[in-house]
Amino acid sequence: MAPKARYRFLAVSILGLLLSSLPSLLATPDFIPTVSAYHAYIDAKIFLALELTPKKEAFVEILNLGDTRRCLPIENMSMRTEDGKILKFDSFLYDGSKSKTEGGDKACVRQRTRRKWELGYSFEFPGKVRKVVFLMGNTAFRLQPLSQPEFEEFVRGFDKINLEESSEYLKVFNLRVMFGKNIYGSLVRYRKVNVSPTTEGTRGPVTVLSTFPKQTEQAFKKKKGGEVEIKVKLDVNGEVIEAVPEIQLEYGLTERAVYEVKNWWDFAPAFDNGKPIPSEHTVKIVYRVEEEEED
Repeated sequence: MAPKARYRFLAVSILGLLLSSLPSLLATPDFIPTVSAYHAYIDAKIFLALELTPKKEAFVEILNLGDTRRCLPIENMSMRTEDGKILKFDSFLYDGSKSKTEGGDKACVRQRTRRKWELGYSFEFPGKVRKVVFLMGNTAFRLQPLSQPEFEEFVRGFDKINLEESSEYLKVFNLRVMFGKNIYGSLVRYRKVNVSPTTEGTRGPVTVLSTFPKQTEQAFKKKKGGEVEIKVKLDVNGEVIEAVPEIQLEYGLTERAVYEVKNWWDFAPAFDNGKPIPSEHTVKIVYRVEEEEED
């Protein structure tokens, strides 16, 4: 093989290896939501950062590395406080001088662009929150809580990113160099139901946000799926205080299902004559085995 041909073959092989390992490179292990003022997400296409400041300000920053415009509706940002209350912002403020009523209801970022917004709110400012989820399209971006030094280091890395980089190989390589193995957050498909957080009457609990957990690596390799029902106990805020599976699936699928329901699903509480009450609820998670497409 000629030297140039060998060089091209080596370059293509390395690129193919990196791209084939992209899901594992950018996937994070499951993490338990922890109360913090700083939350972040990163993959090869988008960076998300949420900051709650001591001055009772809230900022969200989006770095869009992809080739398509991305929009985050204000109604699709949700936070859970340490005591279980769900908080939602009112609007995106384009600078600190504008009032909430002049803000927009979407944060849209063109391809290969970085933008930052202050957020308008009408709830009692929490200082720290336990869980942060952003919904875009059919994907739930679950932000990971960070310490202040970790968050500051994370955001400083934004300035080093070449937004015009078109090579997927170089993009992934540069992210790996800058952030090492500290790839924050996770994403998953979801289903969302709009329901009133209060009622004057009586009703049972409602599943507001449900996720479709990914198979464990071993289950994926073995092409194993199945379904599992989980009984959950909810408090007056709809927080899960206990989750018990009805059956055990192989290869860690049951454990992953319980983890998802306990940490990332959202529930509206049951009501009795207009008052929220503790309740019990049964949910189901289905793992479908996807067959490989034939050429």
